[in-house]
Amino acid sequence: MYYPKFIYENLPYAYFLVCAYLLAFYDTWPVYTSAGLLYCAGCITLVTRSEYRRLDRRKDIENNPAKKNNLPEWLYEYLPYGYFAVAMVIVLKTTSATLQFIAFCLMILALRNLLFRMNNRRKAKSLF
Repeated sequence: MYYPKFIYENLPYAYFLVCAYLLAFYDTWPVYTSAGLLYCAGCITLVTRSEYRRLDRRKDIENNPAKKNNLPEWLYEYLPYGYFAVAMVIVLKTTSATLQFIAFCLMILALRNLLFRMNNRRKAKSLF
């Protein structure tokens, strides 16, 4: 099935928006399950697209950050999304200032990791 590029490119972000809406305004277990499934679908879509579109195709293992940290590749790819999910649950479901500060730090860490990955997975600029 073919979707227009505008819809195809923004679909994972629509999953995230619907997930956030469900978590913010409803408080039942079926809604939590639906929000979790939508979040997982968005994460899987983004990681799969990132892997497919990589321009830096890792040829050498020593430059692979997952191998340097002894993490499985799948865990390394999904870790920032896990940080962000935990942070959002803490923000939405607690009122403790300490826990909300920890959630804010987790969000910053997730955003930092995702931005570094986006930058590092592009083709290096050439002198010629």
